[in-house]
Amino acid sequence: MIPILDTHLHLLYTEKFHYDWCDDLPSLAKDFKLGQFEDIVSEHELAGSLFMEVDVRESEIAGEAHFFSELAADDSNSLLGVIAACRPESEKFESLLEETLTDKVCGLRRVLHTQPDEISQSSLFRRNLQSLAKRNLPFDLCFTQAQHPIAAELVEACPDTSFVLDHCGVPNIDPADFDAWKKSMQALAEMPNLNCKVSGIIAYCASAEAATLETLRPWIETTVESFGVERCLIGTDYPVCNLTAGVQPWLGMVREFFASFSESEQEAIFNRNAQRVYGISI
Repeated sequence: MIPILDTHLHLLYTEKFHYDWCDDLPSLAKDFKLGQFEDIVSEHELAGSLFMEVDVRESEIAGEAHFFSELAADDSNSLLGVIAACRPESEKFESLLEETLTDKVCGLRRVLHTQPDEISQSSLFRRNLQSLAKRNLPFDLCFTQAQHPIAAELVEACPDTSFVLDHCGVPNIDPADFDAWKKSMQALAEMPNLNCKVSGIIAYCASAEAATLETLRPWIETTVESFGVERCLIGTDYPVCNLTAGVQPWLGMVREFFASFSESEQEAIFNRNAQRVYGISI
């Protein structure tokens, strides 16, 4: 079995950090620690995981990155690196980044799907993302389906920066919206500096019962066809995936969907692309 490198693992340590966005999601307003995750996925042959920032308060960004970098430096667990939060819209971007970066930080993200569209359209935001190219740091994009044109503008404005589109572009899992999503995903995929995570979409299903491979196959299939096997990565989006069916069913769906792909193609999607994009080794 080819090991999967999980590129999108959220961990919540409520005694250390504040997760204000969980206030309206009681099922997520509790601890989700690394040991718990490792126990749950112990049978699923993971090569390791990358911690994905969890939208803590701005004053906690550097602390979050350093705390999880220390975990990633411990060879006794499965954490390999950290995708840290940042604030490209801030005049203090560089100074905050210097406080945040460690040798385990392999990427950056600013949650944008909950923010005004204007944030990513400013010249300051774009200049700061352009500066990531010289640091060899990719930037994860979290935009909704309706924001795809804005995502395209941002990627186009930063041609030397590497980007990763989270969660298949956050689609509406509704057949009525599929064609519009497919068209905009194909347009995004034309940009060579943009990769895409097959992740997260299980949480967008209407219910746990609806969260099946039969339901999600068209969205996974289109993502892979659009971006190709050399630009797709896998993420669990734990524990957000628990809003419907959970991480074990999701990993089962991933294995089943890609079972017909060649060994080389599976290696690329499951771990080789992630190693290239984030500059890590397994």
